[in-house]
Amino acid sequence: MMLPEGIRFVPVLFFLFIAGLQFSTAEETSIDTDPFWRRALGGEINTFAAQGPGGDVYIVADDRALHSLNPLSGESNWIYRPGGRLRSMLMVAPDGTIYAQNDRQELFAVTPGGTGRWKLRMGAEAASLPAAAPDGRVVIPLTGGRIVCVSRYGVILWSIDESAEASAAPVISSQGFVWLPLSDGRIVVLDIRGEKLAQASMRAAVSILAMDSSGRIWAGGFDGRLAVFREECLLENPTDNSISLEPEFEVRPASSRVSAILTDERGYAQVFLADGDAVNYDNQGNELNRERIALSGGAPSATAGGVVFVPASDGGIRIVYPDLPPGELRGKSVLAEPLLSDEGILIAGGGDWILYAWRAAVPGAGWRQFRGSSRRSGTFPSEPVPMDRQEARRNPGFFFREKMAVSDDISVRMELMEELESYPDSRSMRQELPWVDLLLEDLVSVGTIRSVSLQDQSLLSHPTVRARAYLLLAEGEDFRSRNLILECLKYEGDSAALAAGFRALGLVGSDWDGASMRLIARRYREFAPAGEQLTLETGRALADLVRYNGDISDPAGNALMLSLLGSNLSASGREELIAIIRNVAGL
Repeated sequence: MMLPEGIRFVPVLFFLFIAGLQFSTAEETSIDTDPFWRRALGGEINTFAAQGPGGDVYIVADDRALHSLNPLSGESNWIYRPGGRLRSMLMVAPDGTIYAQNDRQELFAVTPGGTGRWKLRMGAEAASLPAAAPDGRVVIPLTGGRIVCVSRYGVILWSIDESAEASAAPVISSQGFVWLPLSDGRIVVLDIRGEKLAQASMRAAVSILAMDSSGRIWAGGFDGRLAVFREECLLENPTDNSISLEPEFEVRPASSRVSAILTDERGYAQVFLADGDAVNYDNQGNELNRERIALSGGAPSATAGGVVFVPASDGGIRIVYPDLPPGELRGKSVLAEPLLSDEGILIAGGGDWILYAWRAAVPGAGWRQFRGSSRRSGTFPSEPVPMDRQEARRNPGFFFREKMAVSDDISVRMELMEELESYPDSRSMRQELPWVDLLLEDLVSVGTIRSVSLQDQSLLSHPTVRARAYLLLAEGEDFRSRNLILECLKYEGDSAALAAGFRALGLVGSDWDGASMRLIARRYREFAPAGEQLTLETGRALADLVRYNGDISDPAGNALMLSLLGSNLSASGREELIAIIRNVAGL
């Protein structure tokens, strides 16, 4: 959705509200097979679309460009050409970053606003589609058996070499565990640091992985076998890399390849086979029924009401209803794999350079389309898994540092801060102190979301500690640290700590929903007239957010710029602020 003055603000909740009004009765009758919008692109469209958390839809065409469109109207938001011919490997990570790969072995990170964030030369072709972890990391299997994990800033965090290449795209659980199927029949499970936790052995290579709402992994093989695995043993023995995983259950519905797997909120699965059968299972592996639903290359998508859209061999998309005769969607050429958007719009491109959209119904909960959801990321968005404080306290190193983090003695807390800041970077700090985020949570919470007695004179020292802790928290790889920073800044009463918190939000970057920009604008107004430090740090935070997201993610950003320009600053401060604002405005 494009708003005046180039401001994009597309809240998903609004979309879903409209979708509920528009499509509430869509599955009581058959779906209208006439497209309700069409959009001509600059080349053939033979790949799937993806949707970002802000609502925009992205598609790669054979014009060497990545296109962004409004799913409700088909209007173009922007076109980005990173260089080279783009491959059919589009994905949107949970932080809103769009990833694409080209024929030069390059991985591109693109902002929701349509600007390039970074590119990375991989040194090999991708062996399968990538996957994005819930914290924003990206895992890419390469030819030759190398697996690479890249941060959302474009830094290679780790790489490992396996004796076999990936046979299918990986899946990443809410715990951050990477399930990687290999061509020799193994499924290797890696933790967030690339350490091998366990492996399972299938009788043949895995052709497809999926995940259900309870976190179980469904693995379908080239030999038609289906196995389901749980992660509980990995959580109980996180350092035992000798674990040999056994399936919770295993069935073999046919001898032909498993082509696709859809799961629902109950943990039931619909398994599509290369011979044209589709078999339905309950969450215990009992076969419920089977029917003929032949796939042709692409993967199906399913609505909350059980309507399934299936790419057909004749170039159309077959509509399979639970209780109605089947229907069909067609363009003027062969249609590519469809996307079922969060608003209930089915979108598919054609060989005639046209992108088509039909009114359908909202997707169901679970793994309901290719790569899990409209993001195509191979994961489910999730909140950070809470670290067990009681478990951390078994470590003497954490136990005494926790006492330091909440001490009434400012010198003790400052001693802890100096230790944390002595590490060369955030990654080495977190490797040495895996529970450090619990300490940072204490340091930013005391005096904000954790109340402190007004008679406690040590309260005066909390802002100094919080200011430094906000920045350390923001330097982590997990963009979801934004949630804690936002919550603390709602109650931050010190201008210096508030300035550091604003800058921390800018460093985290991800702001597809505009929450960071709105909070910064509101708290800055509440401190008016603001001091020079707060004004300049607010400007820098705004610049960081625009740089990360590619545009101003909320109208509050424009009002904030006007407030900053109207601030009472010294001559040098005003000159510095104008330079910052020019950077924001792209002047």
